[in-house]
Amino acid sequence: MSNSLKQKLRGKTIKIFGPPGTGKTENLLKRVQRYLKQGFSPDEICYISFTNKAVNECVARVRKRFKEYDEDDFKYFRTLHSLARQQFAEIPVLDPKADLLMFHTQYGTIKVKYQEGHDDQKVFNNWSLQIYDRARNMKVDPVWLYKQQPRKSVRLQQFKSIINGYEEFKTMELENGQRTPDRLDFTDMVQKFIDDGVSIPFKVLMVDEAQDLTPLQWDLVVKLAKAVDRVYIAGDDDQAIYEWNGADVELFQNFPGKSLVLKKSVRLNKNIHHFSNCILNSMGDNRVEKEFYSNGKDGAVYRWGGLKKVPWDMDGDWMVLARINDVKKELQQEAKDLGLYYQDQKNNKSFDPNQYHAINFWESICKGGSISREEAVTMYEYLLNIDHGYRSSDSKKWSFAHPNQVFNFDELHLRCGMRDERGPWQEIFKRKFKDKDKLYFNKLMKAGVDLNLPPKIIIDTIHQVKGGEADNVVLASKCNFPSHFDKKNLADKVKELRVWYTGATRSKSTLHLLGTYHQYNFPLGKYYKQYEATYDR
Repeated sequence: MSNSLKQKLRGKTIKIFGPPGTGKTENLLKRVQRYLKQGFSPDEICYISFTNKAVNECVARVRKRFKEYDEDDFKYFRTLHSLARQQFAEIPVLDPKADLLMFHTQYGTIKVKYQEGHDDQKVFNNWSLQIYDRARNMKVDPVWLYKQQPRKSVRLQQFKSIINGYEEFKTMELENGQRTPDRLDFTDMVQKFIDDGVSIPFKVLMVDEAQDLTPLQWDLVVKLAKAVDRVYIAGDDDQAIYEWNGADVELFQNFPGKSLVLKKSVRLNKNIHHFSNCILNSMGDNRVEKEFYSNGKDGAVYRWGGLKKVPWDMDGDWMVLARINDVKKELQQEAKDLGLYYQDQKNNKSFDPNQYHAINFWESICKGGSISREEAVTMYEYLLNIDHGYRSSDSKKWSFAHPNQVFNFDELHLRCGMRDERGPWQEIFKRKFKDKDKLYFNKLMKAGVDLNLPPKIIIDTIHQVKGGEADNVVLASKCNFPSHFDKKNLADKVKELRVWYTGATRSKSTLHLLGTYHQYNFPLGKYYKQYEATYDR
């Protein structure tokens, strides 16, 4: 970036540093509302966030105050990729369920599955294409990045073959044997906008979660920033935990502009604020120094030897956070052993409510009772799902009955072709209901858990819950690197410290530190032993 451009951007840019719970997104929304109140039209404002969910929530909150606008009026409230896509609507975009399946068929290299980091920044679940996509976002040579990886899933020649095949797949062969670009992926769209996109006629640019932008995405932001009158960029460098995916937090830290630090956290109480500052103080100079305050409440930080010791009867909702997916799975299994009802960040529940309802309905009709048409549909769909011999060409006939009609076992047998096989639900559902599942179900019932209600516990990785919060947070210290943390270089230390800081600051009331004696254990005690010991149980 030239000095003249830096000077130009410095004069019209405000960088908003928002520590956890200080409301950086809310600050941007208030600025949106202020501009609308001043007479700006929605299409003169561009608001960029990382997920469609975040963008939609922003639009909904603004429209709640400005009811004269429709959702379509906010046409520049988008993700970066969606904004780029807007200009190239005529170019096909790779579809994960169709195009990539075709590529998989042709080249035999891709498992058609996506990682859900940011929902507009999905990465192919193929190691080679993950590295390739990261290299493009980092603006580095893919082969160089390949060589930097400590563990390689394929040999270099195969790596080159896969990415070359992928690029060939995105082109169309002409009659003369030449190929021309035909389809784009998300990263292609960003690059094409930088190279060919025309200026969009808005006057104000707002960017949220800026610490997670990659160098390529920053180029797009700079292009937009040069064309507008005012720029607001919000983020928190201390929560920059996507460097593994190509994000470069230094570009946010060093972006020219006036800095504004939000001072008051409405989430963090005194004790959690103190603990989180212990983590920050271990980062050295690899961060922007910023002072912020707690909400003044006491709160608490505890240390436990396992999930069994955690006081689950405390008021409020819970997050149980792991560093990696393998530890998350261990925690989920331990929670099942304890009879805890939970879900992950994507609302996948530990016990399928449809299964629970199907059990109840089955028991009811086997005992001579009746169920409604809606209940019958729920039960029968589940029976079909487990493929237990209940399929019939007449299976849908009963669904055309009167909405208020009720069905007993014999009527379902007649209408749906259901076998006349009354018996305990454990036998009927056994294909998807193993002994351990029955044990877990019985524990839930004994504890009086209402499976009709959403679970009060989320168990997931720190990365998956970023941006979320809960009254109580359990932070599991087991991770994926040896405990000799002090032997690592400062940059690697800071990367890990940012992850733990992000996890610890999800809590609104109590933070529970879950220690283990495992070799791969983050040394919380080494850096925060004096503070922890006060709350050691």
